[in-house]
Amino acid sequence: MPNEMKGQYSQFGGAISEMATESLQGWRNSIGEAAITIVDQILDGKNEEERKSFIERRNRSTFENCPYYFRDNNAERPEDIFQSRIVSETFATHFEIIKNIPDDSHSEALPKAALVLSILAIDRAFRLSHNGIPPGDFSSYQRAKNSGTIIHQLFEKDENGRGRVSAQLWSRIIAAAKAHVKPQTSNIASSIPS
Repeated sequence: MPNEMKGQYSQFGGAISEMATESLQGWRNSIGEAAITIVDQILDGKNEEERKSFIERRNRSTFENCPYYFRDNNAERPEDIFQSRIVSETFATHFEIIKNIPDDSHSEALPKAALVLSILAIDRAFRLSHNGIPPGDFSSYQRAKNSGTIIHQLFEKDENGRGRVSAQLWSRIIAAAKAHVKPQTSNIASSIPS
């Protein structure tokens, strides 16, 4: 918080809260829109029966065993979880949004919430494709609010105190997502006259 605002939260609190809420809604909606776009791209070119089969396969699975979370849809390879195209490209939206934030301002914590939101967004994208419902505001999606806790548990520690997703697996998940982030362009180069 800037020094000139310290001790004046009561005066500026409403505006700060409103700006924070708008930023969070924008972040959520961007990830939701990315998931819808990616599901649509994956389904594009499939005939009606293939689309139906693809969506039903997702809808029959749980958050823990969805084949589409694994690279090549191969749930037999747990080291590939959350590295599929649909997860990586959706999760990449988070990194795209934060890429202009200086590194020293980033949280040291793993981006669990962004990955959970990506998984929820993918779930909604499949449901929208299945039901033909218009996307709307992702921030108000009640199923995501109800399922968030369940998905967060995928990233909690097990009964032995170890994380269910190891540091090495997190590195691979993040690397797979960041591979889809467009390189940052410098404003300096674009401001130099030709």
